[in-house]
Amino acid sequence: MQSTRTKTDETMMELVTHGSAAFPFQYYHEDLGKFENRCIDWHWHREFELVTVKRGIVQCSIGNISHILEEGDGIFINSGSIHRFASAGTGVIPNVVFAPEFIAPDSSLIQERFLAPFLDSGISHMVLKTSIPWQKNILLTLLRLYGLCEDPTPTWELEAHAMVCQIWSGLYEHRNEFVTMENTGTNRISQVRFRRMTYFIEQNYQKKLTLEDIAASVGVSKREALRCFQCSVPLSPIEYVNKCRLQKAWKLLLHTDLSITEIAERTGFESSSYFDRLFKREFHITPGKHRSISKSQKEHHKKPE
Repeated sequence: MQSTRTKTDETMMELVTHGSAAFPFQYYHEDLGKFENRCIDWHWHREFELVTVKRGIVQCSIGNISHILEEGDGIFINSGSIHRFASAGTGVIPNVVFAPEFIAPDSSLIQERFLAPFLDSGISHMVLKTSIPWQKNILLTLLRLYGLCEDPTPTWELEAHAMVCQIWSGLYEHRNEFVTMENTGTNRISQVRFRRMTYFIEQNYQKKLTLEDIAASVGVSKREALRCFQCSVPLSPIEYVNKCRLQKAWKLLLHTDLSITEIAERTGFESSSYFDRLFKREFHITPGKHRSISKSQKEHHKKPE
């Protein structure tokens, strides 16, 4: 069964284990429409990721760059790149996630020659389109790989490894065409600072937070804090605070009987009217209407005695 939330630690690193130590490769067939807020929220992992849009239209954000991916499009995301997937409705995205050592072990010639240019560089990602021949070949191989994972043969692990190596060969040959972190205006230090600031926000969203508080949590100036956010997500630190508060409020409306005023206070909003206005802007529905509809749906799905 598909998970509906992205679980991360304080640095926004995803906590899910992909595959196993013996076989660090995992296939997923996910529908963004089944995730909270129809998105796989900001996260990163040390594994590489290859994604294809099977159905719907998907917005993939990496750092401060966003791409609209249509059916048939794909994307490669490098190890350590912070990213997010979102869709206005259904967005079916089969994908594979695999560790560098799935291709070749540490200290091997293959790792040094063919993986290090990705792991030790500023490469961020590459959108894959069927209109470009070498990218089309990768997308076609990906489809075969998905099919193998869904209907495994007795030697599927060996075949999957061969297909991933074939894909990697194409990526390596065109590595100079990839988007780099420098192109996105970020670097690993900025990303680490960003992750630490968002963790501080997650732990303190109920309090009154200022830009100065957020910057001080990682020992940087307000200007540097703003830059780190601008490089990582299309939100200012205070906008991120409000987004975090709204997500917490959404859950409290669903799972508690607290009044809307109490929820506004518990999630750090200065007034219930301000909370109501931001909630409607974010979710296109008022807090009261959201709670009412959710209760009606629960009643409708209750089994008759």
